[in-house]
Amino acid sequence: MRSTVFFLLFLTITFAQKKESHFKSEIDFGNGTVFSTFMDLNLEKGQFTITSPENADVRIMGGKAKLGRLLGKSPKKGIIVTIKGIQKADSLFGETNIPMVGKLKFRGTVKNESLSGEFLSDDATAIGLLSSIISTEEKNDYAALYPKIFKTIEDNIYSASALQSPEWKKFQAAIEKLCQDAHDDIEMFLGFNIQSQKLPFSHLTLLIAKDEPGIEEAASPKKSVFFEVKNTTTAYLQIKNFSSSQKELAAILPEIVGNPAFKNLIIDLRDNGGGGIDPAFELAKYIVTEDMEVGYFVTNKLQYSGYQPELFHALPILQPKSTKDFTNELKTVPGVKLIFKKSKNPVFTGNLYVLTNGKTGSTCEPMVYALKNSKKATVVGEKTYGGMLAAVPFNVSGNYTVMVPIADFYTYDGIRLDRVGVTPDIAVKSDEALDKTLALINNKK
Repeated sequence: MRSTVFFLLFLTITFAQKKESHFKSEIDFGNGTVFSTFMDLNLEKGQFTITSPENADVRIMGGKAKLGRLLGKSPKKGIIVTIKGIQKADSLFGETNIPMVGKLKFRGTVKNESLSGEFLSDDATAIGLLSSIISTEEKNDYAALYPKIFKTIEDNIYSASALQSPEWKKFQAAIEKLCQDAHDDIEMFLGFNIQSQKLPFSHLTLLIAKDEPGIEEAASPKKSVFFEVKNTTTAYLQIKNFSSSQKELAAILPEIVGNPAFKNLIIDLRDNGGGGIDPAFELAKYIVTEDMEVGYFVTNKLQYSGYQPELFHALPILQPKSTKDFTNELKTVPGVKLIFKKSKNPVFTGNLYVLTNGKTGSTCEPMVYALKNSKKATVVGEKTYGGMLAAVPFNVSGNYTVMVPIADFYTYDGIRLDRVGVTPDIAVKSDEALDKTLALINNKK
């Protein structure tokens, strides 16, 4: 009898220490980017664990996910987000590693039927907010999203022929299944964008935001351009993106061009994923010594089959207007011709070097190709990404926006860079490109 009493007392204490709750949650990353998900909270002996739905990897990747688990490439139990840490009264202090965001610290509160918190970077900057309420719901309904997404793509894609490949048919089937099976926005976002990487064209992306994203990104509080003097004759310019860098380029380039000591200019485009046309035109203004033909953007309003020189040459010349105006124009015209015009301002006339790697993409690539083929620059590093189409966002329903490539791109001599990329003049590993370039400059001396 006494042993039974002790056993019951043990169970009572154990269950009193352990508490599990299920929440419907939102993770807000700012700029309107809000992911709806579900979180399970486990409290036990002063420790806590918060997890998103199990088996998400299977719903995203299908049967391949199980192999991924065996190889250690998928998260345990297929859980995408896991937050662990300690509990002190109502407060939670822990850490997590969110895909595409990275390692973050978590500081939260659990009270009654709500769970809230914030995700912090190493320097304590708030990256995102978590808000949750107790719920019995297990999944969101995405069935109605599927036809809207594909109708939007079909109406706006740069060419109907892009939707005739076997890869497209597989993609379509995979996304239809994802819309049936996905539990939350995290699975929809990752599933769509992982599957779209298998297509023979780039720039098809699902975005999840409360407000439709603008064509041009807001000015970033972080620097996009870094300048350094490498030696008495060499200037080094790192451009991290072509989205928020125009003003910085407009400020630093005249100083570089105006310094007669600089005989060499290294432009580092490694890890630059592209952006808009404004910063690209700003850069070209200070490095193009004569009119440079770059290529052609062509849309579904032009009847073409591959590269057709006479047809493409007749397209109007693209003027250096804003990215927003440019993309709005592409929605209504057959296409445009991209030419970097020689500017009236002073330009750099010394030795030009461009550093590239596998993450150098989009807006960077036509410029890299034109500078290389015209012998205006020596390209050093790795082959570029091969993601060169013009894409714009279309809201399909509520928070869900699909980025659709509305214009194909061909270089001035007929090369389609998308899924191809630009091969460097001197191939070296990405992290060796700068040292290699400096060695080339020293050898020339």
